[in-house]
Amino acid sequence: MDEFASARLVALVQRALAGEGIRVVAPGGGGALLPFEAKRRFLRDVARDHGLLPLLRAGSLMPASPSDPAVSALLSAVGPGDLFARWQRLERFTHSRHRVVVRESGTGHLVAEHVGPPMEPPEPAEDAVVLGVLTALLPLTGARDLVVGAGYGEPTTVFADGAVTAAPPGHGGGLWRFTWSGTAPPVHPRPARAGTDAVARTRELLGADLARRWTLAALAAELGLPVRSLQRRLAGDGGFTGLLGELRTEAAAALLLRSAHSIGVIGFACGYADQPHFTRHFGLRTAMTPAAYRSAFRRPGPDTVSDMDERPDERPDERPDERPDERTCEWTDAPTGVRTASDARTTARTHGTARSRTA
Repeated sequence: MDEFASARLVALVQRALAGEGIRVVAPGGGGALLPFEAKRRFLRDVARDHGLLPLLRAGSLMPASPSDPAVSALLSAVGPGDLFARWQRLERFTHSRHRVVVRESGTGHLVAEHVGPPMEPPEPAEDAVVLGVLTALLPLTGARDLVVGAGYGEPTTVFADGAVTAAPPGHGGGLWRFTWSGTAPPVHPRPARAGTDAVARTRELLGADLARRWTLAALAAELGLPVRSLQRRLAGDGGFTGLLGELRTEAAAALLLRSAHSIGVIGFACGYADQPHFTRHFGLRTAMTPAAYRSAFRRPGPDTVSDMDERPDERPDERPDERPDERTCEWTDAPTGVRTASDARTTARTHGTARSRTA
């Protein structure tokens, strides 16, 4: 099977380099994905000609794209641990050959390693780009006085006092050490939760961060309600898991119809565990896969996604079904009912973007 990489990440690197007066031509993939080897050659050539420091600094542009649902989901992380969990889930959606593995974590520190298949680890340029992105995001999720070191031996300090200080090692720079003095509230704003209607407040809170690993207990704590009381109030709306599943489906449907973002990015931003999970649970509520839904109801236009955006393995049977109880939602959502294709057309018209056609 062909392997792909994120065209958005490569474009980000190109823009960052241009800001430093380095003019390079990034490969194009005709959509949100491009061939993995094209990405690798591009980064390798940049590192050869300009070193690793510009690639490390490129990550600073990531927070400047909050309109991207994937970036928004990452920026909504509450603390370093949550950020790394979200990043790892994004890697599953993008089917990344390379993964960030957390080797150790505790109060004020985290050790992570950038790894790949046996005998095929990430190249130094690939290490530098991912490290730069994570370093740029960490302070925005609450990490104060962040210091970042890279290297398997004595680490090289690459970030301190709010700025990049040095390039990571040219070889053996895939082990990263993050330390911080404490955590503050994340930079991103939280929704106001006024009024006494528990269902409305729940919808507002969940909808503001669908990518969060929500549990009923965490939701009750945010709302200042006993768990049992919240369960009773949500019972008429499908319960906690049913309501969360409904909100995820609504958000995903809107993005599928109104944006050119890839299905993987949409599934990640809406809180699904991986592509099969997204396909299965979206299908249970709309009787259509995400790709079929987009194809059936989206108006054609200049920003229509290309086939390169969709992964070839959008199969609903690759992940065993899970049925959580009302205490935890993890990454699954028990459906309240299966919608027909006719219901899907109604939903599309509600969003005001669907064509009148037979599914």
